[in-house]
Amino acid sequence: MNDTEQLIKDALGQLAERTPHPGPTLNALRRKRKQQRSNIFLMATAGVAAVAVLIFAGVVASDRYAPPDANSAAAALMPGTGQTVDIEYTPHWLPDGYVETFRSVGEETTRVWVPASAKDVDPTLQTGHPRVSLTSLQALPDLSGWLETSVRGLKAWARTVQGQSAGPTTELVWQAQDVLRVSVRGQEAGQQTAMSVAESVRSDTKISFLTPFSLDGKPAGDVWGSTPSRWTARWHSEKYVVTVSTSTPAQTSGTPVSVRGRQGAIVADGSLVVRDSGLWLTVSGDGQSTDDLVDTATRVSLQHMDHPDTEWIGKGL
Repeated sequence: MNDTEQLIKDALGQLAERTPHPGPTLNALRRKRKQQRSNIFLMATAGVAAVAVLIFAGVVASDRYAPPDANSAAAALMPGTGQTVDIEYTPHWLPDGYVETFRSVGEETTRVWVPASAKDVDPTLQTGHPRVSLTSLQALPDLSGWLETSVRGLKAWARTVQGQSAGPTTELVWQAQDVLRVSVRGQEAGQQTAMSVAESVRSDTKISFLTPFSLDGKPAGDVWGSTPSRWTARWHSEKYVVTVSTSTPAQTSGTPVSVRGRQGAIVADGSLVVRDSGLWLTVSGDGQSTDDLVDTATRVSLQHMDHPDTEWIGKGL
């Protein structure tokens, strides 16, 4: 294959990568469709009526539009909050029973799915549980020892290694619009599972979510949990680690300190802990003074805590 043929093949592969997965369309086509003309007439009539209502509502509303309230659902979708994070890729196939429990955003974006039976295990600590992850990388890794393959016509590389899990871990990377990696561990047919997941991945710039909090405009980098009402979010830098969680920390009592208009505490390990808006906020920093911890906690911006964007936690495809 010459260079021109390879360029054409890569271009066609990238076009295919952006093509919507056929599953939803095929499922829709399989549904039993009614052929009665009366139904078609009713649908057409209803459509005309709906358009008329929308036009009238738009004319009325155009004269009295106001920016959405900060706590409204519309405000959550407005850009520029500093907490909205794009999730540009999603798989359309996973092993049966797998649910999403972890998202990490930043220079690289990672999503993790585990069996529903393991969703209560902290994904930042678990070592041996089966899992599937999808990561958007900044660049291709060192491919020494990887086997060349393909994903939807695009060059790809795969390897199987013995990691922390009881069984091997299979990794598959390929160059789409971005460099993507699928990792599968704890599966007997790891290579086949990784390829099936990779083949189902599609790009969708509309996929995004709001992290539960930000600090100085930077969103929390890691969010994980077992259900939409049981979660933890973490922000970290070279000096500080900040977490907001629905779960009570191991330590909550210590030296009293005033923070965010509430009484918090400096606990035994030197961290600052305070309960705010029904959540536990913890700030830790090696060698940082109490004033520095309080100042950092004060700069934390919580995001719509009445309705946090955590509905994806514990859900499958």
